[in-house]
Amino acid sequence: MALELRELLDGCPDARLDLLAGSDGLTHRVTWVHVLESTMLSDYLGGDELILTTGVALGGDDDLMSYVRALYARDAAGVALDTGHYIDHIPEEVTTFCDEHAFPLFAIPKDVPFESIARPLCRRLIDEETKDRMIGNAFRNAISYPDRQELYIPALSEFHFEIEWRYAVIIIRLDDFADDPYKRIDAMSETVRKYLRRRVRFSATYGEWERIVAVVHCTSPEELRDVGRGVLETTQRALRGKETVSIGVGKLTQSIRCICKSHRQAESILKLRSRGKLDDRINFFDDLGAYRVLLGVEDPEISQEYYRQVLGPLLEYDKENGTDLTDVLRGYLDHNGSVRDTAADLFVHRNTVNYKIAKAGDVLGMDLSRLKNRMQLMLGYMLMDMM
Repeated sequence: MALELRELLDGCPDARLDLLAGSDGLTHRVTWVHVLESTMLSDYLGGDELILTTGVALGGDDDLMSYVRALYARDAAGVALDTGHYIDHIPEEVTTFCDEHAFPLFAIPKDVPFESIARPLCRRLIDEETKDRMIGNAFRNAISYPDRQELYIPALSEFHFEIEWRYAVIIIRLDDFADDPYKRIDAMSETVRKYLRRRVRFSATYGEWERIVAVVHCTSPEELRDVGRGVLETTQRALRGKETVSIGVGKLTQSIRCICKSHRQAESILKLRSRGKLDDRINFFDDLGAYRVLLGVEDPEISQEYYRQVLGPLLEYDKENGTDLTDVLRGYLDHNGSVRDTAADLFVHRNTVNYKIAKAGDVLGMDLSRLKNRMQLMLGYMLMDMM
């Protein structure tokens, strides 16, 4: 868990630090606070730490400049210098560097012990991490065990998530990772969390394998669309290499108790997207047309039974005979019954299409020229897309 440097300091007014330069970098994320005296140890930093130092190991202005440069190169969030003991002044070269590189530089007053700074800041980071973990776990329970309200309502109520508010689930899937998937999901989760903190007062974000789940409180579908598009823009800016992002946004619920429905809808959207049925990088449940009705069927056995009844014989025939009648018929229906367009799409002769469509009709026992039968088949194919 991390907080923006400005947010961390605002929440700890007793941690006395005087900002000298690099104010544009107060939006940097902070994961921890370290005391580090030697640049030789900077290789052990993981990035995003606020560094405190007395300067005891620094020999002069040149050493201080090298020290600040090294911390910046290691992606530290900022540096705070004790200006009352081993560092009696801070050269203009250092402050200029920090301003130009948006690297926050603080002065620690002489009478302020490090412990009175590091302790409250670290405590705040731990408290924030604990809070986010509890909220994330509560929403996981709300999604997985909606009937077990004791697993999520008390925790969410404690952090002021009102039960009767409207919520929606946004699922972000990453593909073609530029680095270790766990690291990329963790980094992207933090990016999404940072955006949502600014945009939505009440939200939760947690990572799963190859994807990120965000739960947001919005008051209207229009607000949800704005938030969703903002998530897309934010994640696209954070992509690396050949990475791509796909986002599914479920419908706004009537309360926390039915958040599992919005999650299921967002998952189904990503499944349709992966099967080439949706083209946009972000898709909203409200825009799915007929798929909305199918996804609203509460009993999945009803959908599976219909799908097997309508298309089952054709699928079985293809399996037994090594044919592609199911795919050819889907193309024929997608092209509004045009043999010419279907043949062009499949790169085959029209006679081949005519033969296979006639064979498919025989296997299914249907007259494929009738609109009623075509509608039944299209419904079956749409259900197959969702399986």
